[in-house]
Amino acid sequence: MMGNSAIWTAVHYRIPLLIVVANNRSFFNDELHQERVARIRSRPVENRWIGQRISEPDIDFAALARSQGAQGFGPVTKTGDLVATFEKAIAAVEAGQVAVVDVRVEPGYSAVATAAMLRGTEKK
Repeated sequence: MMGNSAIWTAVHYRIPLLIVVANNRSFFNDELHQERVARIRSRPVENRWIGQRISEPDIDFAALARSQGAQGFGPVTKTGDLVATFEKAIAAVEAGQVAVVDVRVEPGYSAVATAAMLRGTEKK
């Protein structure tokens, strides 16, 4: 969302470009930060998503790309669709166009990574 004007710029100046959005529908790193701060301040961690999640409605980045003159692909929700989608997107870029591929991924990190990031949140 924040860098969306780059799509318009690339289209306007005819800069071939491939953008792949790993769309987890969240500023997830900030959710973890808000959870860490909530624990330190003894506040409810359930509120960590406020101001960070981008869902309900989900944003269709492929549609936003098309609205600015780029080729939009997706949202891709199945792993099996990735190869064919990337083949089309790469062909568009090779033809001199801007292509945006919206790939939906699960919000979050692995349990191991999350545990490592949340260490040290207990009050001392």
